[in-house]
Amino acid sequence: MAILDLDLRNGDEGLLYEVDDHGGQELVRSVESSHRVFVRYTNVTSRPVNIWWRDFSGRRCFYACLKPTEFCDINTYATHPWEFTDVATGERYNIGAQAIFRAPISRHDERFRTNWNISVSLRSLRDTALLQVALSVSNLQQVDSLDLPRALSEDVKQLIQIIQAPKQTHRQEP
Repeated sequence: MAILDLDLRNGDEGLLYEVDDHGGQELVRSVESSHRVFVRYTNVTSRPVNIWWRDFSGRRCFYACLKPTEFCDINTYATHPWEFTDVATGERYNIGAQAIFRAPISRHDERFRTNWNISVSLRSLRDTALLQVALSVSNLQQVDSLDLPRALSEDVKQLIQIIQAPKQTHRQEP
């Protein structure tokens, strides 16, 4: 399913919709709690990652924060959606090609735990470069000294503001 409304600046409880197979919008939410699954989410990125669960109303609820190489064991249900975001930027990360992950029903023993790797979404070269520039400057005034085209300069400034904005983040203490 395709995802709509990916603007993560709407807050932790912002609702999210997917496009179903018939083109309709479907609220991303937990549906039922009948098929138990046991998962391990492993952060294979080089950045801290927040793990989020969507409740039965579709609200995003913080679950855990993983440093690079850390993992988290979760007992959940097959219809419960999980999301993964960069702690600093809010960028959505994936499991496989899925930005919203629902664990498949296990074919093995019900208590068999499966590992799922959290990875960076495929980015365009432009987005990768913008992120690197935004992370390398300490304030908005420095962007003007880079002699970037106006559109790129504005995009870098906007990304810096997102990164530096006070958020209700759930960062682990060092």
